[in-house]
Amino acid sequence: MFPPPFFMPTHSNFPNITGVILGGGQSRRMGRDKRHLHWEGEPFLDRVCRLMSSFFEEVLVVTAQEDYDCSRLPVRLVTDKIPEKGSLGGLYTGLMEAKNPLIFVVACDMPFLLKESIARFCLGPASDVLVVKLSTGIQPLHARYSKRCAPIIEQMIQKEDLKIQNLVTHSDLAVEIIKESLFDEIDPYRRSFMNINTPADLEFARKTFSDLPLTQ
Repeated sequence: MFPPPFFMPTHSNFPNITGVILGGGQSRRMGRDKRHLHWEGEPFLDRVCRLMSSFFEEVLVVTAQEDYDCSRLPVRLVTDKIPEKGSLGGLYTGLMEAKNPLIFVVACDMPFLLKESIARFCLGPASDVLVVKLSTGIQPLHARYSKRCAPIIEQMIQKEDLKIQNLVTHSDLAVEIIKESLFDEIDPYRRSFMNINTPADLEFARKTFSDLPLTQ
């Protein structure tokens, strides 16, 4: 059962879920390290870490190498267990390193995350994979996964099948795909799902979201 709109989560709401932030990638399309881009005077990755740690007791930042100083943040930095396997490899590392049976995973270039939106996933129905399908497709990096996904992801990596969305079709996993209309009231602009991949994305975000109130 999903929580009501504008439910404000705390640590106690998610005792069995670890927050995972994928902080890797080479930012080729952006042309510079996206983790250090700023929104309202704060680096993207710091902003995401702060929000995630405000209601997950355990938060992991998964990177390709130890090249970001997280000592000032209430998170644990971990490096890819299987290098150079993209977001799927980061998801695998997060699942293997998490102390809890479930993880909620986001990317470091999602500075407009909303707590109410995340709560919809974390208190959603029991499943191994819980994702939303927007008009643009399945959103695998604003989603919840169970540790039962780890051995299947390992098999996918061995086959060089690196598309996270392919987990949705795996018959050995309990998969729930939720409708985007569930977010109409709490996130009508779908900003919680927005990735900043290119300079054009950043400019669009500045024009579109600068005047909107953000959940802190």
